[in-house]
Amino acid sequence: MYFKRLEMHGFKSFAEPVVIEFHEGVTCIVGPNGSGKSNISDAIRWVLGEQSPKALRGGKMEEVIFAGTANRKSRGMAEVTLVIDNSTGILDIDYNEVAITRRMYRSGESEYLINNNQCRLRDIRELIMDTGIGVDGYSLIGQGKISDIVSNKPESRREIFEEAAGVVMYKSKKAEAERKLDSTNNNLERVRDIIAEIEGRIDGLREDSTKAKEYLELKDRYRELEINITLKNIENINQRNEAFRNDISQLEKEIASITASKRTVDEEVSAAREKNESLERLGNEARDKLLEIVEKINTLTNQNQLNEERLSSIEKDSGRLQAEAETLTDKLKKETANRDELKKTKSEILAKHAAASAELQDKISHHSEITKEASETAEAIDSGKEKLFELHNKISAKNSEVKSYESIKETLTKRKAQLSEDSSNAEKNSADNEKMLQSNEEEQKQLQLALQDLVKRLSVLNQEQEALTEQQRNLRLTLEDLKLQGGQKTSRKKTIEEMENNYEGYNYAVKYIMKSDISGIEGVVAELMEVPSGFEIAIETALGGQMQNIICDTDQNAKRAVNALKENRAGRLTFLPVSSVKGSSAKVDSRISGDKGYRGLAVDCVSFDSRFHSIFTYLLGRVAVVDNMDTAIRLSKIAGAGIRFVTLDGEIINASGAITGGKFKNKTANLLERKSEIAKLEEEIERLREEVTAASSQSKKATARLDEIREVKLDLEAEKREKEIALAALDSTISALRDTLYDIQFSSKKYDRELASIDKEMADADNMIASFKMEIADAENAIVTTNAALDLDMNNYETMRDTVERASEEITKTRIAVNDWESKKANVENLLSRIEETAEDYQFQIEEKKRQLTRLDEEKNQILFGSDDSEKDVQLLMEEKKSTESYIEEVASERGSLNERISVITKEQEAAGANLNAYQDQKYQLEIKLAKNETQLDTHKERLWEDFEISYAQALDLKKEDFVMSTSIKESRDIRNRIRELGEVNVGAIKEYESVSERYKFLTEQRDDILTATEELKTIIKDMDTTIKTKFKENFDQIVENFEVIFHELFGGGHAELRMEDENNPLESGIDIIAQPPGKKLQNINLMSGGEKTMTAIALMFAVLKTKPTPFCILDEVEAALDDANIDRFANYLRKFDGIQFALVTHQKATMEHADVLYGVTMAERGVSKVLSLRLGDDFDL
Repeated sequence: MYFKRLEMHGFKSFAEPVVIEFHEGVTCIVGPNGSGKSNISDAIRWVLGEQSPKALRGGKMEEVIFAGTANRKSRGMAEVTLVIDNSTGILDIDYNEVAITRRMYRSGESEYLINNNQCRLRDIRELIMDTGIGVDGYSLIGQGKISDIVSNKPESRREIFEEAAGVVMYKSKKAEAERKLDSTNNNLERVRDIIAEIEGRIDGLREDSTKAKEYLELKDRYRELEINITLKNIENINQRNEAFRNDISQLEKEIASITASKRTVDEEVSAAREKNESLERLGNEARDKLLEIVEKINTLTNQNQLNEERLSSIEKDSGRLQAEAETLTDKLKKETANRDELKKTKSEILAKHAAASAELQDKISHHSEITKEASETAEAIDSGKEKLFELHNKISAKNSEVKSYESIKETLTKRKAQLSEDSSNAEKNSADNEKMLQSNEEEQKQLQLALQDLVKRLSVLNQEQEALTEQQRNLRLTLEDLKLQGGQKTSRKKTIEEMENNYEGYNYAVKYIMKSDISGIEGVVAELMEVPSGFEIAIETALGGQMQNIICDTDQNAKRAVNALKENRAGRLTFLPVSSVKGSSAKVDSRISGDKGYRGLAVDCVSFDSRFHSIFTYLLGRVAVVDNMDTAIRLSKIAGAGIRFVTLDGEIINASGAITGGKFKNKTANLLERKSEIAKLEEEIERLREEVTAASSQSKKATARLDEIREVKLDLEAEKREKEIALAALDSTISALRDTLYDIQFSSKKYDRELASIDKEMADADNMIASFKMEIADAENAIVTTNAALDLDMNNYETMRDTVERASEEITKTRIAVNDWESKKANVENLLSRIEETAEDYQFQIEEKKRQLTRLDEEKNQILFGSDDSEKDVQLLMEEKKSTESYIEEVASERGSLNERISVITKEQEAAGANLNAYQDQKYQLEIKLAKNETQLDTHKERLWEDFEISYAQALDLKKEDFVMSTSIKESRDIRNRIRELGEVNVGAIKEYESVSERYKFLTEQRDDILTATEELKTIIKDMDTTIKTKFKENFDQIVENFEVIFHELFGGGHAELRMEDENNPLESGIDIIAQPPGKKLQNINLMSGGEKTMTAIALMFAVLKTKPTPFCILDEVEAALDDANIDRFANYLRKFDGIQFALVTHQKATMEHADVLYGVTMAERGVSKVLSLRLGDDFDL
C-alpha cells in the first residue's frame, strides 16, 4: 500500500486545483517561507480526519477554506482527496484504489467520502486504524512537533507505541464495550429500581383492587336506591304544589274584583289632585308675574337716574380724546420727513455697491477659467501616471497568467492519461458486478418467499396465542371471583356458627345457663326447632319472648337453674320442664283448614325432636298460620275462642279480636334463620368448589396449549431470524453491488465529462496564452506614448499656477470694497425700518382715538332717545299689577273647595287598598311555598344529574313499583356507612393491578436478559485486555531493542532506553525515555539541547517505523534544529526504509540532495500557492 496522489482545491492558499503525484522513495517539498509548503502536510492531516484547528495552525476550522486575495474572490468550499494504492489489501475494503475525500463549506458543513461514496468520519478512522497513517499516529509529524515526542508526558507518549503495536482498534472496541457495559449497568439499575418499586406496590394494589370491586357493587346499589328515593320526593312535592295552585287561583279572582273597585276610586282621586295641582300652578304663575312687574317698575326708575350721570361723563371723555389725537398728528408729520431723507441716502449706497459687485464677479469669472485650465492639466498628469502604473501591472499580471496556464496544460495532460486508464477499468468492473447482482437478487427472492411463509404461520399462532391468553385471563378472573365468593361464604358460615356457639342475640340469662354445668338442660326453644323458609317471621311473632325459654328434663333441674340465676344475679328466665309441661293443639274447623290462605297450626309448621312434642304443642298448638291479614280476620270470625291467627308478615289476630301489627326492631328473627342460612351456605360453598375445579381444569388445558405454541413459535422465530439475517446480509450485499455499479457508472460518466472538459480547458488555455501575449505587446506601446504626453503637461502646469495666484490677490481686494458698501447699506435699512414702525404706531393711535369719539357720540344719542319712553312704561306696569293681584285671590278660593272633596275620596281609596293588600299577602305566602317546592323539585332533579348523570325523564325508566321508602332509606344509609368504612378507594386499581402484574413479569425477564448481556460484555473486555497486553508487550520490547541500536547509530555512540512507569499495569502505564548522548552524563530528557531532543525523537520515530513500517510518512521540517552533520545522518538513515514513502517539507540543502522527487511551492501571485515538480537523476547537483 502506498500514496498515489494528493488533490487539493480551495484548501488554504491553494485556490486553483492542484494534483501532487507521490512516487516511491523520498519526496521533498521546498519553497521560501510563507509560500504554503506546510499546507500540503496540513492537507494530508486534514483529509485523514484532523478535528483540531490548532493542529492545522489555525484558530477555527473555517480558516482552511481559501480566503481570497486582492485579485481573487474567496472560495465557498475546500476539498482534499488522498488516493491510496490498496492492491496489497492492507486496508479492509474491496478496492485496489481508495480515494479518501473531505469537503468543508463556509456554512460549517462537512462531507467525508470514500471512493465518492458519502461516509462518516468514524468509517475513515476505522479504515486506517492500526496502519500508522492516522492523525494521531507516528507517520504524520507536523511543523515543530518532532521534539514533542520526547517532551510530552509519559502518558501522552504512549499513543505512538499503541499505534505501532496495532492495539488502537482493540482499545477502541474495548472502550465501546465498556460504554455498552456502563449503559447496560445503568439499565440494570433502572430495571432493579422499577422492580423494587413494583414489588412495594403490588400487594397494596391487590388489596385496593379487591376493595374497589366491592365499592363498585355498593355504589351501583346505592345509585339505584337514591334515584328511587329522589323520584318519590319529587312525586310528593308535585302533589303539594297542585293544592297550592288551586288556592292561588281562588285568591286571584278575589283580588281582581277588589282591584276593579279600587281603580274607579283611584281615577277620581287622581283627577281631583291633577286639577288641584293645575290651580296651584296658575296661582304660582300669577304671583311670579306680580313680582316681575314690581321689579320692572323699580328697574326703570333706577335707570333714569343712571342715564343722567352717564351723559355728564361722556362730555368729559370727548374733550380729552380730541386733544390727544391732535398731539399724535404732529409727531407723525416729523417722522414722515425723516423717512424721505433716508430713502435718498439708500439709493446712492445701492448704486455704489452694485458697481463694486460687478467688478468682483468679473474677476471671479476670470479666476475660475484659469483655475479650471490648471486643474484639467493636473488631472491629465495624474491620469497619465495612473495609466503608466496600470500598464506595468497589467504586463506583470499577464506574464503570470501565461505561466499559470502553461502549468495547467501540463497538469491536464497527465490527468487525461490517468482518466483514460480509469475509464477502461470501470467498464470491466461494471460487467463483473452486474453478473453478481443478478445472482444475488434471485437468491433474495427465494429468501423473501420463505420468510413470508414463516410470517403467516407465526401470525396464525399469535392469533391462537392471543385468544388463549385472553381465555386464560378471563378464567383467572373467574377463579379469583369464585375464590373470593367462596371465602366470603365460608367466612359468613364461620361467623354464624360462632354466633350460634356463643348464643349471640340471646339475653345474658340464657348465655349464663347454657354455659353452666347444670344437668338436665336440653336447650333454648329457638335452638331446638327448625323453621321452614318463609315461616320465620310468623313463628317469631307467635312465640315472642318464648323464643328464649329453656327446655329442661325435670322441674327439679328447672328449680336448680332458677336458684343459680338468683344466686349470681344473672337475670330472669322461663324454664319448660319436659316432665311437667303439657300442651294441646286446638281443633280447627273444616272451613278454616279448607281455606286456600290457611297454612296450618304453627306446631305443625315446625320440626323438632319428638321428646319435646308436649313443649311445642304448649307453645304453638293454638296458633294458626295464614297468608295475610284479610284471611286472618275472615277466619278468626269462624274459629271462635282459643285460636290466635298469625300472618306470614307477622300480624296477629287474637281470639278476642284484637289485632297486633308492625315490625320488631329486635334480632330474634335472626335466631330462627341461622340454621337454615348455615345449610344454604354449605350448599353454595360446595357449588363454588365444583366451579373452581372446572375453571382450573380449563386453565391447565389452555396453559398446556400455550406452552406448545411457545415452543413452536421459538423454533419458527429462530428460523425467521436466520432467514432475516441471511436476507439482511444479502440486502447489504445487493445494496453494496448496486452502489458499486452506480459508482462505476457515475465514475464512467464523470471520466467522460472530465476528458471532454480537459480537452476544452486545454484549448481555452492555448487561446488565453495567445490573448495575454497580444495584450502585453499593446501595453508596452501604450507606455511610450503616455510618457511623451506626460512631460508636455507638466511644463504647462507650472506656468498656469503663477497666473492663478495673481488673480486670487485681485479678487481679495475687490471683495473688501464690496463688504464695506454692504455694511453701509444694512445700517440705512435698519434706520428706515425703525422710522416706518414708529409712523405706523402713531397712525394706529390716531385712528383709535377717532373711533372712541364716534362711539361716545352714539351712546349719548341713545340715552337721550330712551328717556322719554321710560315714563310711559312705568304707568302701564302699575295697571297690570292691580289686575294680577285680583286673579290670585280667585284661584285660592277654588282650591279650598277642591281640597275638601279630595279628603273624602282618599279615605275610600285607603279602605279598598287595605282589603287588596290582605288578599295579596295570602297569595304571596302561597306563592313563596310554591316557589320553595319548585326549588326543591329543581334541586332533586339537579341532584339526579349531578350525582348520577341522569335526567329526570331517564330516571323515570328506573322507577321501582314495589319501592318502599322507609326500608330504602335505611338500606341507603347502611351502604353509605359501608362505603365510608371502606375509606379512600382507587377504582383504577383494578386495571392498574393487572397492568402492574404483567409489567412485573416483563421486567423480571428483562433483568435476567441484562444480567446475561453484562456477563458477556465483561468476558469480551477481559479478552480484549489480554490481547492488548500481549500485542503491546511484544511490540514494545521490539521498539526498545530498535531504539537502543538506532540511537547509538545516529549519535555515534551513547546509550538510550525506554521503560514503562508501571510494569504491573502495561495497559495504562506511561513510557519514560532515558537518554545519554556520547560523552555526557545520563540526564533528564528535558535538560537536553534542542538538537539532542530532535535526534532522540527521530531515533524513536525510526525505531517505531522499523518495528512496524507504515506505507507513508510525512515529516514537516523535523530536521530544522539539526546541524549539517546530523542532517546527513538523518537523511542517510531514511534510505534504509526502502518500503516506505517519505515526504519531507524542508529548507535544508543536505536533505534535498537525498530526494528522488522535488516539489517546489511558490507564490507568484500574492496569497496563492503554485506547485512545480522535478524528477531528479542520480547525477543531479544542487
